[in-house]
Amino acid sequence: MQRTAVCVIVPVWNAEKTLPRCVDSILAQQVEGGVSCILVDDGGSDGSGALCDRYAAGDDRVTVIHQPGNGVSAARNAGLAAARADFIAFLDADDALRPGALQAALTVQRQAPGAFVLWHYTTDEGCTAPVGPHAVTAQQTALARLYLDCLIAMPWNKLYRAELAQRLKFNREYTLGEDLQFVLDYIDLLGREQPGFVYRVMEDALTFYDCSREGTLSTKYHPDYCEIWPRHFAKLNDAVMAAGAPEEDLLPLWRAEVRVFGEGVADILRRDPGPLPARRTKARAALKNPWLAGLLADMRRKRCYSPYYLPLRRRSLLLVTLLARSARSGSPLFGKLDWGGYYLLGGSWHRA
Repeated sequence: MQRTAVCVIVPVWNAEKTLPRCVDSILAQQVEGGVSCILVDDGGSDGSGALCDRYAAGDDRVTVIHQPGNGVSAARNAGLAAARADFIAFLDADDALRPGALQAALTVQRQAPGAFVLWHYTTDEGCTAPVGPHAVTAQQTALARLYLDCLIAMPWNKLYRAELAQRLKFNREYTLGEDLQFVLDYIDLLGREQPGFVYRVMEDALTFYDCSREGTLSTKYHPDYCEIWPRHFAKLNDAVMAAGAPEEDLLPLWRAEVRVFGEGVADILRRDPGPLPARRTKARAALKNPWLAGLLADMRRKRCYSPYYLPLRRRSLLLVTLLARSARSGSPLFGKLDWGGYYLLGGSWHRA
C-alpha cells in the first residue's frame, strides 16, 4: 500500500447493501497527499467479502483484509496495524463521508498541527449543505461538553495521527462502548505527547450516520450492560476531572450517566431472558454497583438533581421502572415523578 495523507479504516460485516455507498464516498474524496482505504472483512453470511475484493481489484487505493468473525474491535485493530498514512479516520460500513469531508478536516488539522480534529454528523442522507474547513476551538476543559454534544463516544468522526493511534488498540473484551475507551486512550496519549493541545471542532457535518442501524439499548438487549457502562463512565469521569471540566458541564454529564444506568436497570426487568425473580435479583445487584454509589454521593455533595437520583439511591426497582417506561413512552408520569423527587429533596438542588 502506498503511503497517503489519510487512510480510512472500514470494518465490514454483512454490509453488502450499504458498502457501495460507504466505499464510493471514500474514493470520491479529493485529498492533498492522497486517500487510501482498508476494508476489513470480518466474515458474515452475505457477499460483503467478495464485494470488498472487487473494490480492491478495481482501485489500488483499496486494501482488503479478511478475518474470520473476530468482531469489530479486532477488525479496526487489523486496519490500524496495516495503515500507511499520516492520519487515520474510521468509517462504519453503513455510513458515508460527505463530499469534501477529508480535505476540510485535513486543512483544519494542518492549520493547527497539534490539535485533535473532530466533526459533527448528519442523519440526512440527502444533505447537500456545503462542507468547508470551518472549525471552532475548544480547550481540554471542554471534554465533558464535547461528550454531551455527541462528539466523543464514537471513533468515526475524528482525524487521528497515525503515529499515535497505531500505539493503541480497541479493547476486544468489550462488546459495548469500546469506542469510547479507545477515544479516551487516544486523548490521554495525545495529552502526554502534546501537552496543552486543543480540540478543533468542525462546524459542518462531515459524516452521514445511518441511524437505522441496530444495536442501541432501545433495539438490542445487552445482559452485561450495567456491568460495562460503569467502567466506561468511571474512565470518562476520571478524564473529565483531570481536564478540569467546569461545574456547568460536569453536572449535566452526571445526569446523563445516571439516566443511562437507570434505563439499563429497567431494561434488565423488561428484557432479560431469565424468570422474573432472577431478573429482580440481577437488577438489585446492579443498584449496588460501587461506581453508582460514588456518583450518587458526588451528586448529593454538589446538589445535582436528576429524576433518577432518589430511585437509584433508594434502590427502588418500581420507581426506576416507572421512570424509564414513562420516558420511553412520553407519558406525563415522567414529569410528575421528576418534580415529585425534586420537591422531596427540598426543591433547591440544581436542575440544569
